[in-house]
Amino acid sequence: MTYPYFLGIGGIGMSALACHYLRQGCRVAGYDRVSTPLTRKLESMGAKIHYTESPELLPEGIDAVVYTPAVPSTHAEWQEIRRRGLPVYKRAQVLGMLSRQYKTLAVAGTHGKTTTSAMLAYLMHGSIGCNAVLGGIVPDLDGNYLHDEKSPYLVTEADEYDRSFLQLQPWFSVVTSWDADHLDIYGNLESMRAAYVQFMRQSERFIAEASLELPLRADYVYGLGEPKGGGKAAFASNLRVEDGRCTFDYTGPKALIQDLNLSCPGRHNVENAVAAVSLALEAGVQPQDIRRLLPLFKGVRRRLERCFSQPGLAYYDDYAHHPAEIRASLRALREFYPDYRMAVLFQPHLYSRTRDLAEGFADSLQEADALCLVDIYPAREEPIAGVDTRLIGERIKNIPVVYTSKENALEQVGRYLEEKEKNRRKLLLVSMGAGDIDTLVEPINACVRKGGGA
Repeated sequence: MTYPYFLGIGGIGMSALACHYLRQGCRVAGYDRVSTPLTRKLESMGAKIHYTESPELLPEGIDAVVYTPAVPSTHAEWQEIRRRGLPVYKRAQVLGMLSRQYKTLAVAGTHGKTTTSAMLAYLMHGSIGCNAVLGGIVPDLDGNYLHDEKSPYLVTEADEYDRSFLQLQPWFSVVTSWDADHLDIYGNLESMRAAYVQFMRQSERFIAEASLELPLRADYVYGLGEPKGGGKAAFASNLRVEDGRCTFDYTGPKALIQDLNLSCPGRHNVENAVAAVSLALEAGVQPQDIRRLLPLFKGVRRRLERCFSQPGLAYYDDYAHHPAEIRASLRALREFYPDYRMAVLFQPHLYSRTRDLAEGFADSLQEADALCLVDIYPAREEPIAGVDTRLIGERIKNIPVVYTSKENALEQVGRYLEEKEKNRRKLLLVSMGAGDIDTLVEPINACVRKGGGA
């Protein structure tokens, strides 16, 4: 491909691939619905992007089309793409082709893959160098893509959606978790896990979280605390929370590193760090570099991102959209803010996921003290009869629940702030979800700053 056209170029994975082709000196064009910081960055690099769904706007000379499953088959430009007879590739296929040019380190899992892969890329970038295609914006790396023409390594996420990760054949991979998700694709948990097993078989070497009951042997397992039963393992021990950060000792086949510091909150992030450190050591990063770099890693945008904090009032935004992720994030925040009233605004992502995991959502969201359920973000789906946020809320008995549209969510934020002042109680506000609730971050932040007197 010398002139690829990206249909959905503003997506997090698509934009990283577009960056790659621009860095290779290729011409790049694309379509997306709206202009965003990602698309504007691509335009500043030379990409030609339009925001109107129109066959007439397809540039002449494009020699391939890359698309994401999020783009519907009814998109107006498909007919023109077919008329020209252009070769068409899924995003995952292109990532697979790219990955075969490198020694690829891939991170798979229902949760944890974005933070783990970002942490791994940060450790390698700051020491031996690497290329990276990431599923989140990493402020420390200035985006979601890294290019290092001297490095043989590529760090990437291995996404299970639509079996995308089966396009990869990694040199070394990690599986962080395999809880039920994307059942609209797989049908059931067994089918989903079978795809993970296939991914592991396609990896030259792999490690996995210690609690996963795998039907094949990993190079070693990893987790919090030394795994029961012995065997080869990497693990964190002597874990404590001190001065707003986690401190722990790392023990693994390649090194023992004591008193590692991590500023990202939560035991689940310590577990992610164990995985990232393990793969970094396998790639040749030295223990002294890990000790130097890990405390400096600030995390990934929208992964327990601290948006505002002052004594008595804090606001975090999080991408969590699966019950296990929600529980881990809320427990992590509770550990950092034990005496705050935690009010959560959660926007479910997909009707099918809400239907399939309603019980789990209700259970995990009860980690909060108050809950506001924002209308479901449909993404690629049409509404399903009888499925709305009340499917979750009516299962919650222990905390107050309110319902709102995204447009009216700020009013509820105002009520939480008024209650804080009235009751003179510390408040932790959290927005969560993988839909478009992120468009509320700046308005919520402005509201919180005003409420906090900042």
